[in-house]
Amino acid sequence: MESKPTKLGEMLLQAGLIDQFQLDSALSYHRNVGGRIGTALVKLGYIPEEKILEFLAKQSQFPRVDLHAVDIPRTVLSMIPVAKLYKCMVLPLELKMDGAGKMLVVAMTDPTNLFLIDDLQFMAGCRVSPVVAAEAEILSALNRYFPGGMPIAASVPALSTLEHNRQTIINYNDDRFDRLVALLHTKGILSQREVDRLK
Repeated sequence: MESKPTKLGEMLLQAGLIDQFQLDSALSYHRNVGGRIGTALVKLGYIPEEKILEFLAKQSQFPRVDLHAVDIPRTVLSMIPVAKLYKCMVLPLELKMDGAGKMLVVAMTDPTNLFLIDDLQFMAGCRVSPVVAAEAEILSALNRYFPGGMPIAASVPALSTLEHNRQTIINYNDDRFDRLVALLHTKGILSQREVDRLK
């Protein structure tokens, strides 16, 4: 097994499941909109998510898991912050012990994302072993274990905070406030009604 697996887009290209134009388009979408490359390929209509999951499951190091059939201990779920689980669409499933120490099994849509795996390993304080699951299944499981849904990220200001600090921000730099509100509206965090309230 390679110590550094090829990225998902390159793997799909080499397997003939997408072409170079589709990969380039998905990379452009990914750069401009964010998210995961697999999600970009699916949203652009180049490949069904099920086909990506089947492909990854055939790779011996990326087994597929049925999230409806697992019961996850709270101690395992708490190893990674809830906001990170939702943001990255990952779900810790099991903490194992082997000769090399602790290993956390994590369900994710793109097990070739080494940056994400490194990030999760740092947060969990142990090695991470990725398994494959559909994004919809991960989201459904997250909502099952965290009925309140995704917490508001600390970096996103609440509407009341923006309203409260509006005058201070305007006095400092009116243009910056308007750009912040426009960005939050573009990202879907603020509705048009909320934007109008802030004007």
